[in-house]
Amino acid sequence: MKEQLQKQDMVVGKEYPGYAWRNEYGEFFFRPAAVGSRAGRIKKIYSEDDFSLSTSKENVFIHIRMAKSSQGTLAYVSALGKIVDKLIKVFYKYEI
Repeated sequence: MKEQLQKQDMVVGKEYPGYAWRNEYGEFFFRPAAVGSRAGRIKKIYSEDDFSLSTSKENVFIHIRMAKSSQGTLAYVSALGKIVDKLIKVFYKYEI
């Protein structure tokens, strides 16, 4: 069953989450975003140029970005070590 819509006062110039449309008579309508519609989704906790840390209800996601190197495997291992050091500091700083 759909939720009953309630009349709301909107302030001119303020941004509201949701979407708007215009009908063939030139009238504008606005539908606010549903509260809690993104429950359980992924939330970004921390982000830098070379990695980002996100979380959901059950998992922690680590996205690592490294530039390609022509110097071989040692360059990748060194870059990964630096990223892991930063990740450890982030895990101590933020309660996940």
